[in-house]
Amino acid sequence: MNKFMSFILGGTIGAIGALLLAPRSGQETRNLVADQANVAMNNAQEFGEQAMNTIQDGIKQASERGQEVIGNVKEAADKGAAEVSDKNDELRAKIEAARERIAEQVKENAKDAADVAEKATDKAADAAEKATDKAANAAEKAVDKAADKADKATK
Repeated sequence: MNKFMSFILGGTIGAIGALLLAPRSGQETRNLVADQANVAMNNAQEFGEQAMNTIQDGIKQASERGQEVIGNVKEAADKGAAEVSDKNDELRAKIEAARERIAEQVKENAKDAADVAEKATDKAADAAEKATDKAANAAEKAVDKAADKADKATK
């Protein structure tokens, strides 16, 4: 734009110099200046229209690019959300599998504890039976001894 302004300024200075040094009459020079001013005005209008069209095209392209970028961002966000959802589902599945393993282990531990308790109960029952037998034998022996003593005492 700076080169263009320099060109316009140079042209204007040249035109003014040419008018001042021209060998034409004032009326001819004024008509010539008016014609040149009209040409310059038309050129300026065309340049303005071209600039406006260029700016509008740039705005349109920027808008289209912005829409494209927004679409890419939305696509990336949707993809990221899907990946997060997949990871959440995967994590939930792992947690559920761990819960099932823990439940199985608790069942096994309870069964083992029940087996140990049953064995302990059987041992206690055996010990109680043996103790009962010993007590019955001891009582029987005591009764026999008492009967012997009573027999001896009555004799």
